[in-house]
Amino acid sequence: MARKGPVRSVPRTEWKGRLENARAFLKAADDLMALGEAGRSCNPIITQCVDTAIGYGDAISIKFGGIVNAVDHHALGSTLRRAIGARFSARPAQQLAQILTEKDAAAYGAHSATPVAAGEILKVAKRFAEWAEVELARPG
Repeated sequence: MARKGPVRSVPRTEWKGRLENARAFLKAADDLMALGEAGRSCNPIITQCVDTAIGYGDAISIKFGGIVNAVDHHALGSTLRRAIGARFSARPAQQLAQILTEKDAAAYGAHSATPVAAGEILKVAKRFAEWAEVELARPG
């Protein structure tokens, strides 16, 4: 497919698979949160939240723009803005940024997230998912 800078074109039919993955990542984060053990790192919960946000973002950008972010996940907000314009408003943009900010520390860092910190990111991921589900219910 043609590549235009930080995004690449993909068949619009791929959005449903990305949505299924996003929902599965959110369920996994919820399940991990419920199984949390005292003293154990909650980084995997945050990683699942990051994957949730990326999956939902990809589903939206594919459904409405036929594009997916191709360079850096931190540019996903720009990709969403390109795909849906002003419908990607300040609130979901802030939620996405907050979630993606946690990506490197949770996935690659030496710091272990607490259950409280993971719970906060999970709440943000759920709010982002709610917005994305409404957005994805729009006709394409």
